[in-house]
Amino acid sequence: MIKPPVAVTIRSFNQNGPAMGLLRNEFEIVYINSTGSRLSEDALISAIHQAEYVIAGTERFTKNVIESSPRLKVLSRVGVGIDNIDLKAAENRSLCILNTPQAPALSVAEHTLALILTILKHIPDYNSQIRRRDFSIQPGTLLMGKTIGIVGMGRIGSTVASMLQALGCKITYFDPYLPEPSSSTWTAFTSLKDLAAGADIITIHAVPQQNGSALFDEHIFKHCKRGCIIINTSRGSLIDEIALEHALNEGIVYAAGLDVFSNEPYSGTLLIYPQVIVTPHVASNTIESRQDMEMEAVEHIIEIKKGLVK
Repeated sequence: MIKPPVAVTIRSFNQNGPAMGLLRNEFEIVYINSTGSRLSEDALISAIHQAEYVIAGTERFTKNVIESSPRLKVLSRVGVGIDNIDLKAAENRSLCILNTPQAPALSVAEHTLALILTILKHIPDYNSQIRRRDFSIQPGTLLMGKTIGIVGMGRIGSTVASMLQALGCKITYFDPYLPEPSSSTWTAFTSLKDLAAGADIITIHAVPQQNGSALFDEHIFKHCKRGCIIINTSRGSLIDEIALEHALNEGIVYAAGLDVFSNEPYSGTLLIYPQVIVTPHVASNTIESRQDMEMEAVEHIIEIKKGLVK
C-alpha cells in the first residue's frame, strides 16, 4: 500500500516522540525540518513540493508558497493561530486547514502567570544583581487584590481568569465575540478603552485582527490606568510596539511581559527597557503540551486520510 507523502515543516517537532512514530506508520515522510529555524519562503516551497500533507508550525504559508505546491491538500498546524497562512489562497486551492486549539491552553496560561509574577517580584533584576554580588533590594508588589483586564475570553483567557481569581484578583474582560458572561463573578466591558482604564494588569489572549492592525495603539494606551502592566502571549500584531515604547517612556505602562512580537525573532528597541520581560514565542512550549499538540496534529491528518473527516 502506497503511503501518502507528508512534510514536517515545523522546526521543533519531536522526531523521537509518539506522534512521529504514528506519522511514520501512516505516511511517507518526504521532509523533516531539522534546521532548528523557521523556514524561509524559498526553503518552504522546496520542502513541501512533493507533499500532500504538511505538519506546520509558524512558518509563513504565503500565496506564493501555496500556489507553488501543486500536490498540497492539507495543512495541519501544531498550535492555535492560523494567521501565518494566506487563507484566501488556501480557499482558492480548496486546502483543508486544521489546528490544535485544545492542547496549549494550560501551558500558555501558566506562562502568562509566570510573566506577571516575574515582573511583580523583580526576579530578573535580582538574578542579575546577585551574580554581580549586588545585594541591594527593592520592594515587590502583591498580585492579590489586583484588577486584571483580560482581552479575549476563549480557552486560554478563561483559564488565566480562573488561575488569577484563585490568587485573589478581580477579573474583568473584553470579548466582543462572547455573547454571555463567562462567570457571574467576572465583569464584562463592552469597550477596550473602558477595560484598560481600570486594569492594573492587562493580558491579551485575542485572535489577530483581520486587517493585521493593533488592538493596543496610541489611542488605547492613552486610556490605560497609569502604571499598568501589559502581557502578550497571543500575537505580536495586537500591540503597536512603537506606541508601547511611548507608553513606557511616559509612565503609562510600568512594565510589559512579551512572548510574541510583530517580527520574530525580535531584535527591536523594546529590548533596551529592563522592565520589559521577553521570551521567544515559547508560551505553549512545554513537554506535555507539545506532545499533545503534535499528536493532535497527526491524528487530524490521519482522520482526513481515512475519510473520517471531510
